[in-house]
Amino acid sequence: MSDRGGPVWTIVLAAGGGTRFGGRKQFFDLGGEPLVAHPVRAAWAASDGIVVVLPGDGDSDPDGLATPGVLTVPGGASRAESVRAGLATVPRDAAIIVVTDAAHPLASADLYRRVIAEVRAGADAAVPGLPLTEVVKAVRPEPGPGGTERLVAGASLVRETHRLVQTPHAFRADLLRAVHAGAPEAVEDSAMVTAAGGRIVVVPGEPANIHVTTPDELAMARLLLTHVRQMRSEGEPDEYGTGRVRAVR
Repeated sequence: MSDRGGPVWTIVLAAGGGTRFGGRKQFFDLGGEPLVAHPVRAAWAASDGIVVVLPGDGDSDPDGLATPGVLTVPGGASRAESVRAGLATVPRDAAIIVVTDAAHPLASADLYRRVIAEVRAGADAAVPGLPLTEVVKAVRPEPGPGGTERLVAGASLVRETHRLVQTPHAFRADLLRAVHAGAPEAVEDSAMVTAAGGRIVVVPGEPANIHVTTPDELAMARLLLTHVRQMRSEGEPDEYGTGRVRAVR
């Protein structure tokens, strides 16, 4: 088992093609710098080193990432392949590996510290999660044009037992490497750790740590960042109605 008092490395996934967004969102502007620069900067407050996984075709602009301790590596055709590209670059003496993505640019440095602290304390992994504040129902498509859907009768309310999971995720390094041995495919790493019998704890997430998947969500992230920076310039604390947020500069 890894020495959990050892180094912490963060893998920032930024190799996506931006199919849903309509372009590589990781390089779109957010507050005067590329979106991907924000999780890199936040992770620095809690990490000994960072690996940024970029598109494998070389058609990327890593300006602003050329900082001592920040390594870049080309990603793969899938998320799991990109994680493994990052793992191959992380030094073997890393005790804890954090996996995050460019699509969560407003996660605070404190959120990184909290998931890392849980693994230091004995968890196999830790993820941030938010309670569901709306009713969740199962639906099925309605026949005909228009894209309407119909509620499925008897669908259960899952607010009490489910959480919206964000990044960053922290893992015991040896376990994360073990579940990726054999090059499996998975949507995300915590599912593989759970399948391997690992204990994953959930820490409180941050409501402003939005997942940027559409241009509308990027516009929301810009508004949130502008608001936080204004509060900081006025000497206000970084806590407000949407949760604890620290501006990433």
